[in-house]
Amino acid sequence: MKLVMKKLAAVGFAAMLAAGCSNSSASTDEKAASFPERDIEIIVPYAPGGTTDTASRALTSVISEYLPNDYNVNVVNKEGGAGVIGTTEVFNAKPDGYKIGMTTVGPMTIKPHTDNTAYSPETVEPIIQVVATPNVLVVKKDAPWQTYEEWLEYVKANPGKFTYSTTGAGLTQHITMEAFSAQTGVKLKHVPYEGGAPALAALLGGHVQGAVIQTVEAMPQIESGEIRALVNTGSFKSSGLEDVPLLTEKDVDVASDVWTGLIAPPDTPEDVIKVLHDSFKKALEDQKVIDTFAKLGVEPSYASPDEFAEIMKKDYDLNEEILKAAGIIE
Repeated sequence: MKLVMKKLAAVGFAAMLAAGCSNSSASTDEKAASFPERDIEIIVPYAPGGTTDTASRALTSVISEYLPNDYNVNVVNKEGGAGVIGTTEVFNAKPDGYKIGMTTVGPMTIKPHTDNTAYSPETVEPIIQVVATPNVLVVKKDAPWQTYEEWLEYVKANPGKFTYSTTGAGLTQHITMEAFSAQTGVKLKHVPYEGGAPALAALLGGHVQGAVIQTVEAMPQIESGEIRALVNTGSFKSSGLEDVPLLTEKDVDVASDVWTGLIAPPDTPEDVIKVLHDSFKKALEDQKVIDTFAKLGVEPSYASPDEFAEIMKKDYDLNEEILKAAGIIE
């Protein structure tokens, strides 16, 4: 009789344990199914008006149509440190999916080498890549250089005199021009700003002679005739700028694009990442977003979480080599 009671007790305990596990699993599933339960915040690590900011706002303008439970995603600009301040805030955020961030090549694959950042590509959770754009070297309409060849002749004859602005020290535009200088022997003077919009404003205001910025940031002023594009430092030509030569077409082996994508803090649950990825992928395919990107001179450039992780790691390793070759790091 005692043996039977013990068996019954064991069976009862096992049933209770199974029920508890089942409830726990159900609770996890319910939590995933209920995400999000409030609005989500996207940290843009640059000033308003640049490519990263513009892409973020284009996506968030339609995201409520695709995000479960009809919640919104709000863009918050946290510029500073050439993208490091905002990216660090995302890295340190609670891993629940309610604070995510837009990232680009600079803060994610260059700054970890130069600034001893708290994060690296391998310590964040990739969600989705949304766009990739080349950079262009632009000058004001009244600048004396009509072509890349005329500009190159001037900078060769006047070492260190030509000033150009970028979105920040040690970021893609800066590193690209350092690689250009290393290959050509040309000496230029770099003037960093906190984002593409301020870098362009510095050019228009006459504070610098040129600017190296993304095509999306340059297109409105190029189309209005305020500025002129001399050369494309990327690997492909944007719509509307087909006549602007690539550096590679001018026998300079430099080609670097800027990608933009969403990341989450480390240890964000996979099911939350999936909800975010699926929702933003649908937003990226929305015709309104495609049309907005087209007006900016860019096209959606999708990559899954795994693909985006590979892109970040590849550029992280490549930029380390470029930084060493340029003498920026040892």
